[in-house]
Amino acid sequence: MVSGIDEAGRGSVFGPLIIVGVTLDQKSLNSLVKNGLKDSKLFSGSRGQKKRTELALKIQELAMESRIIEIPAFIIDRTLDNRPADNLNLLEIRNIGQIVYELTSKEITIDSISKPQYFKKQLIKHLNGLEKSLTINMELYKLGVSSFIIRGASSDIKRIVISEKADRKYPIVSAASCVAKYIRDKKLREIENEWALPPFCLGQGYPNEKDSKVMNFLQKYHDDIKNHYFSFIRYSWSWLPLQKIIRAPLKTLEEFLEDQKNGS
Repeated sequence: MVSGIDEAGRGSVFGPLIIVGVTLDQKSLNSLVKNGLKDSKLFSGSRGQKKRTELALKIQELAMESRIIEIPAFIIDRTLDNRPADNLNLLEIRNIGQIVYELTSKEITIDSISKPQYFKKQLIKHLNGLEKSLTINMELYKLGVSSFIIRGASSDIKRIVISEKADRKYPIVSAASCVAKYIRDKKLREIENEWALPPFCLGQGYPNEKDSKVMNFLQKYHDDIKNHYFSFIRYSWSWLPLQKIIRAPLKTLEEFLEDQKNGS
């Protein structure tokens, strides 16, 4: 059996970051590949999204084990407030490390979120913090791929492979990618429901000025956003349309009352 780890929502302005680890046997993985498994970002249009959803559900059904971590927007904002001591890469690596530690597969492949050598260094640092008795054996670095072998107190051995574009090169990481994307999209719809917002008003949640749903949301809920009312927004994001709202001067009482009178 093999395991893959990937995330969805890293660059999103709305909603959580989802990190997923899945383990599949080779027969199941081969079957999924024959059925069209690929990186979640390569599915487009309504038919592509439907196919990705079908695959994500099938992967979860076939998975021998899985781990899902949800990092909410306020945790990301808090992390970025601590820069340079902390950052988004380190936050992700800590959570990926937890998944690596919990998965029982002997081979785990991870889609790198930074230069593989840096990723490996930080991941090993975190794994050593989880278990002091870990034995680490380095492997030769190959272009875009960094790997090492860990042995725990129970003598279980895991080979960890960190690769750039792993979600396109390794089907097991493609599987984790599809599940992560499915869960994140589902979470956005749940957020809209929890906050009594119009369905699909958050779109895909990414800072894209060409996304009419996202831009309409910013315009409609301008005052609520300025007052940090919504907990699912990453207020630390340096996206100009968002920051223009946050940094805009507060309305005077007269302006507020006038807006109320006009129903705006």
